[in-house]
Amino acid sequence: MSRITTGLFLALTCGLGMSAQAGVEFIDYGYARFSQDVTECDRLASHGWDPGHVAAAVSSGGMNKPAAIAACQRAVAADPNNPRLNYQLGRAYGYSGRGEEAMPYRLKALEADYPQSLFVIGYLYSIGRTIQPDICKTYELWQRAARYRRLAALVALPRHSLRGDFEACGPAISPEDLRAYLNEAKAQSNDYYVGMLVDDLLAEVDERYPTQVGETDG
Repeated sequence: MSRITTGLFLALTCGLGMSAQAGVEFIDYGYARFSQDVTECDRLASHGWDPGHVAAAVSSGGMNKPAAIAACQRAVAADPNNPRLNYQLGRAYGYSGRGEEAMPYRLKALEADYPQSLFVIGYLYSIGRTIQPDICKTYELWQRAARYRRLAALVALPRHSLRGDFEACGPAISPEDLRAYLNEAKAQSNDYYVGMLVDDLLAEVDERYPTQVGETDG
C-alpha cells in the first residue's frame, strides 16, 4: 500500500494547479502523444465513455475479464507509459473484483492526467472504494477532468457542488464556471437523459444565482 499511496500523492500534486476561482479554460488532452494503435487490450477492455478509446466499447458484463487482463498485461508490458492501456488494465482488474491490483495501473494513467482516470479515481474517492473516501480529492480530480471536457465530470462536478458536497474543500465554483461546465456538457452530448439533467442543473444555477443586469456569462 505504501507504494500506491506515494504514487497517488505524486499524481495529485503534479496536475494542473487550477483554481476554482479562476475562469474555466478548457484544454484539449494530447491523446496523440501516445500510441493510437488498436491492441487486443483495446478490443477486450475499451470503455465507450472514455474519450481516448480506440476500439468498440466493451461493457462490464460483456467483458471476458481473464482474457482482458492477460491482453492488457501484454499491452502494458510493450508500452508501459501509455495511459489508455494502463487504464484499461485497471478496468479489467476492477471489474474482476481485484481493486488492489487495479490501483497501480489506474494511478499510472492518473500520472499522465488521463481524463478517464481522473474521473474514475475521483469517483472512487467519493464512494471510498479501494481507497479511503476523500471528497476533497474528488473535487480536485473532477475539476481537472472537467478542464479536459470529460463529460461525466462536466455534469457531476456542478451537481455535487450544488448539493454542497464540496463545502469543506476550499473556494466554491463560481456560478459562471458552473454554467460553463454545464453548457460544455450540453454541447458535447446529444443523449436525451444527459440533456435533461443538464437543463435541470442549469435551471438550478439560474435560480440560485440570478444573472444581474449587464452581467454576461463570458
